[in-house]
Amino acid sequence: MKRAAETGWAAAMRAFSFPLNVYAHLLQQLEGQADYLHFAVFEPGQNDVRRAQERASELLWQALPPPCRLLEVGIGLGTTLARLRAAGYDAHGITPEPAQIDAAHARHGTALPLTCSRLEDYADHAGQWHALLFQESAQYIAPLALFEAAERLLAAGPATLVVMDEFALKRDEPGHTGLHHLAHFQALAAGFGWQLEQHIDLSQAVQPTLDYLLRTTRSERDALMRELGLGAAALDGLDAALLRSQALYRQGVYGYALLRYTRPGPAAARPVALDAARADAMRELFARVFGHAMFADEWRWKYGDGRGHAVGLQRDGELVAHFGGMTRRVHAAGQDLLACQVCDVMVAPKARASLNGSGPLLAITATFLEQQIGWGAPHAVGFGFPTTRAFRVAEKLGLYREVDQMVRLESTLCGTPEAHRTAAARVDDWGSEGALDPGQRAIVDELWSAMRVSAGARVLGVRDAAWIEHRYRHHPSRRYRLLLLRSRWWRRPVGLAVLRTHDDGLWRVVDLVAPVPRLNEMLGRAAAWAGTQGASRVECWVTRSQLPLLEGALPGAASVHSLEISVPESAWTEGLRITADRPWLLMAGDADFT
Repeated sequence: MKRAAETGWAAAMRAFSFPLNVYAHLLQQLEGQADYLHFAVFEPGQNDVRRAQERASELLWQALPPPCRLLEVGIGLGTTLARLRAAGYDAHGITPEPAQIDAAHARHGTALPLTCSRLEDYADHAGQWHALLFQESAQYIAPLALFEAAERLLAAGPATLVVMDEFALKRDEPGHTGLHHLAHFQALAAGFGWQLEQHIDLSQAVQPTLDYLLRTTRSERDALMRELGLGAAALDGLDAALLRSQALYRQGVYGYALLRYTRPGPAAARPVALDAARADAMRELFARVFGHAMFADEWRWKYGDGRGHAVGLQRDGELVAHFGGMTRRVHAAGQDLLACQVCDVMVAPKARASLNGSGPLLAITATFLEQQIGWGAPHAVGFGFPTTRAFRVAEKLGLYREVDQMVRLESTLCGTPEAHRTAAARVDDWGSEGALDPGQRAIVDELWSAMRVSAGARVLGVRDAAWIEHRYRHHPSRRYRLLLLRSRWWRRPVGLAVLRTHDDGLWRVVDLVAPVPRLNEMLGRAAAWAGTQGASRVECWVTRSQLPLLEGALPGAASVHSLEISVPESAWTEGLRITADRPWLLMAGDADFT
């Protein structure tokens, strides 16, 4: 095939990020002209990729409102924006890639209005746009951030939102990752008051695009390496990604859709992402709901530096509901995954009358679960510690299912402190304050490694030095005593126990880091040590399924009590499932409120 001559504009496209530079280069060299970077929409029997790309653009054009002030998010090669301007639209384009702006200006002239910016950061003419256009750019923006930006940028009156993009059509297996879930995207749009006016399924029609890319990247491999300076590993990775996408389309996991939304005006109630800028509103709601304050340092401990995520429901500008979660690394199925520990679920008293299928609890919980938990979401599994009453409400709404319960082992200690010293031998008291030193961190990491290896099929939170230090040493308001337990003869570290004192002589063993078969021994020795410090009672929390690991460990007259705390998982989304063969091992230290 004769290759097209290089032009200045073609040279500009070579600076695109990978793999956009590959697609642009292939179209320019093999088809004689690159006008678009988006998927082509093929008619049956058609094989002309340029004609199919033009068909996609015509479908998009038909979904647009009449000429108005329009913001195109993601500009491709600038072709659509130039056409919009020529048709009388007061249109502007944004992209985070400077190379795309250079290429668009080289092709369409420097008068084409473009800004190098992410949608999340763009603020020009806020509240003055009438339409937003996303063509294969929505997939790169978190859905909640996308719709919040739309609220910020669009005018108060009627508005239009057009999205043409790839989506995940289902997420019911571990491999179903990547792309926004179409049903969840549509549900979130409805939560912001958007009405779906048009939905065209183009999944079958766009699949030949993948066939074209696979064929041409392979046939032009040597030219791509020579002309774009690409290595073999990069092209091998691209080939694998295209094959994966091709398979997922054929399996009905991936799809392609054209969506057109309209709304008469902003919704009175809508979801909001809660970050540091909205922390004060969250803490004010917390005080109203729970009757005591959450101080700023506690919020930062939970949610700061990317540790937590939260969704709120804002009604007439006021925060009336909140659903939070903290990211926790867990060991499950032989690998480390990200889990989300649900916390700070609350609804303002005046909004509780609507705790039903259309109320605030369902609205924020469903939004959070859809955006954060399940296959293809940031967290593979969720867990939490709701009271039985709170769990039943969520269960009735179809949000949670119970996988376990928390129980409390309690023992009344007998005798004087001296009576417990033999059982408490070989204990290093690491105190309750200060960062761990390098030697202590190495010991904790070694103990966690042994616990991880011995865990079997259990699911348990990672208890490495970084976690222990953040959870217990950096807690803003509570103090925890760390005990290193050593072997009696060789003084080798065999376990770490974390304890907290309470009123009336109660000591709680909140966490243990040790090989799972030795947890019973470690609990007994930690309880005995507490006895040497004057404790009259010792307790330990554990999931009911794991109670056999600890039964008989506490000295004295021990008993087991229900805490009326359920351990749920998401019934709303598909993710890692907790089963009898793959149970949770949770303790008090896994809860944010202990």
